[in-house]
Amino acid sequence: MVNYGASALIAANLTPQAVQASGCLVVITDNFSSAGERDAIQRLCAERGWHLVSSAGNDGFGAGVNRGVEAAIALGATTFVALNPDVEARGPTLRRLVERVEQSPSCILTPIIKDSSKRVVFEGTQVNRGTGAIRRGWRPDDDDPEWANWLSGACLVFSDRVFRVLGGFREDYFLYWEDVDFSRRAAEAGFSLSVARDEQVIHDEGGTQRKSGSRAKSDLYYYYNARNRLVFAVDHVSGDRLHFALSTPRESLAIWLRGGRRQLLTQPSGVWATAKGAASGLLYFGRTRPPRMAPDRGVSAEASRTILVAHPSPDLYGSDRVLLESVAGMVEAGHRVVAVLPQDGPLVLELQRHGAEVVFCPAPVLRKSALSPTGFARLLKETAAALPRARRALRETSADVLFVNTITNFVWLAVGRSAGVRVVCHVHEAERSAATLVRKGLYAPLLVAHQLVVNSSFGLRVIADTWPALAKRATIVMNGVPGPTSPSLPRAELDEVQLLFIGRLSPRKGPQVALEALRILLGEGRRAHLSILGAVFEGYEWFERELRDFVDAYGLSDNVTFLGFHPEVWEHLDSADIVLVPSTVDEPFGNTAVEAMLAQRPLVVSATSGLLEAADGYDTARRVPPSDARAIAGAVEDLLKHWGDVRRQTETDRERALAKHAPSVYRRALVACLFPNSADPMEAARYVA
Repeated sequence: MVNYGASALIAANLTPQAVQASGCLVVITDNFSSAGERDAIQRLCAERGWHLVSSAGNDGFGAGVNRGVEAAIALGATTFVALNPDVEARGPTLRRLVERVEQSPSCILTPIIKDSSKRVVFEGTQVNRGTGAIRRGWRPDDDDPEWANWLSGACLVFSDRVFRVLGGFREDYFLYWEDVDFSRRAAEAGFSLSVARDEQVIHDEGGTQRKSGSRAKSDLYYYYNARNRLVFAVDHVSGDRLHFALSTPRESLAIWLRGGRRQLLTQPSGVWATAKGAASGLLYFGRTRPPRMAPDRGVSAEASRTILVAHPSPDLYGSDRVLLESVAGMVEAGHRVVAVLPQDGPLVLELQRHGAEVVFCPAPVLRKSALSPTGFARLLKETAAALPRARRALRETSADVLFVNTITNFVWLAVGRSAGVRVVCHVHEAERSAATLVRKGLYAPLLVAHQLVVNSSFGLRVIADTWPALAKRATIVMNGVPGPTSPSLPRAELDEVQLLFIGRLSPRKGPQVALEALRILLGEGRRAHLSILGAVFEGYEWFERELRDFVDAYGLSDNVTFLGFHPEVWEHLDSADIVLVPSTVDEPFGNTAVEAMLAQRPLVVSATSGLLEAADGYDTARRVPPSDARAIAGAVEDLLKHWGDVRRQTETDRERALAKHAPSVYRRALVACLFPNSADPMEAARYVA
C-alpha cells in the first residue's frame, strides 16, 4: 500500500484478521504528508508488525509502489498485491488471487471491484488507442484495433518476473494512469491481463481524493488525469499522434464531467486544474517515444547490446560486489556481458553465476606508488605491454559499450576511446584529502570517458573540484547492496561484546584504530573481542605484520581473531554484536556500513566523506571523528548503555536500508546510464545530481 495521509483508512480496511487469513507480508510506503500522519503510520505499522518504507516527500503512486515492491523482494516476496488504502479486501480473497498468479507468473490479475453499495465499478476497462478515451468493457483476446484492455491499480496482483521485466511502474505519472501504462506495457511485452470474475473487493472509489459529500473530484484528480492521458500517448500511440492531440479538448472535458456539472458552481477550480493538466500534457507530448520492451528480457532484440566490463581485480570486496549488481542489471536488461579480469579469483565464478562471460587480460592498475620515479617507469612498461592485449580483447568481443569499473583501470579508458566505443566509467574513488596535483593525475584518465557513474554526492563534489568539466558527465547512482534474507536480532545479553571489522587490511581502512579502541575498552574493564575480516593488497604484507605485532605487544591475542578473507560476510555479521567502520581517510561511499544495517547490527562509523551518506538516517549508527580510537570506544559504550532500545531499532534501520539500497533500483539506474539515447529520459533523469 502507498500511504498519503490515509493511515485511518488503512487501519480500517486492512484488518489484522484479513492479513492473517491472506498469509501476506504487508509493506506500507509512506509518502510524507505531515509529521502527525508520519507518526500515525509508524505506530500502526509497529502495532501490526508491518514493514514501513518512509519517503522524505510525496514521490507519487508509481514511485511508492516501486519502493514497496523492492523492499518486499528484499524480504523474500515473489508475488505482490498493490492495494489502495480505500480498498477493503477479505483475506481469503487476497490469498486466492496470489495463488493464481503464483501458478501463472506471466498473468497480471485484478478482481471485480464494487463500491460499498455493492455497485460494480470495475469489471474490465478499456482505453481508446487513438484518443485516450476510457470506457467500461473487456475483450479477452485484447486484439481490438481501436480499444485496448487495462487493469485497475486499486487491487493489482503481479509476479516479480513481471515487475523486473517492466522495470516497475512509471514514476513520472505521479498520480493516475500508472495502471493503464503498466497494463499496456505488460501486454506489449507478452504478459496476459486477466479479470478474476469470481473474486471481489470493495472500493469506495476516490476515497483518498474526493471531497466529502460531493461527486466532484479533487483538483489533483483533474490535473493528472488530463495531463497523463497525453503522457500515456507518448509511450503507446504509434499512429496518428496529431489526431490524439487534437482530441484533447473533448477528452479533457469528459474528464472534468466525471465530477458532474454542478461543480462549476461549487468547485470552479476544477476547470482550471483540468486545463492546466492538458496544457502540461501537450508540452510533454512532443517528446520522443522510447523503445518497446520484449518479454523476459526487458529490451527488444534490436536493442540488445554487447557490453565489455573491465575490472581490475578478481576479489570480492566492496567495488567487486557492486560490480556483480551492475552485471546483473545488464543481463536482466537483455544485454550480452563479457567481463575482463587481470587473472583468476573468487569473482570469476560469481560473474558467471550472474550471466557474464569471463576472459582474462592482464593490465596495470593506477596506484600512488606510480608517483615515484621507479614506480612510474614500471607503470609505463606494463602499460605498453597491456595496450595491444586490451585492443584485441575489445575488438574480439565486438563491444558496443565499454564499462570500466574504478578509475584505477586507466588502460581500458584509453583503449575504449581510441576504438570509438562508448566508454562509461563507474567511479568508486573519492580522494579529497590528496594533494591537488595528485588528484588531477588520478582523475585525468576520466577525461576520455563519455559518461561517469558515481555512488555519492561526496564523490561527485571531489570530481567536480578536481576537473570541473567532468561534472556534466557524472550521474549519481547509490550502490545497490543485497542483504541476508532473514537476519537475526542482536543478542540480548552481552557477557563479552563481539566487535567486527570488515575490509581490506590497509591503513586507510583503519583496522589499527579498531585495535586501539579494543585496547581502551579492555583497559576500562569492558570484556570485548575483535574479529578482523579481510586480507591485504599484494605489497601491503608489512601492514598486517604491524597489526599482529600490536596484538602481541599489548597481550591481545585472546581478544583478537584475524579471520582472513571470506567471500561471504553474513555469517560473521550474524556472530557480531557491533560493527566498526573506522576509515581514516576519505571514502566515496561505504558498503560495509549498509551491510551492517541490512544484517541488523549497530554500527560505529567514521564521520567523514561518503561514509556520512552511507550511514545517514539510521538510529543504530554512531558517528565518530576519523582516527579517534577513544571516540570509537565511547560510541561502543553508548550503544551498550542503550542496548535494549538499540536491539529494537535495528529492525527499522534494516527496512530503511532495504528501501534505499534495493539492488533492483540500482540495476535499473545503472543500465539507464549506459544507453542514454534509448533509455526512458524521465527514468534516467531521476538519478542525475
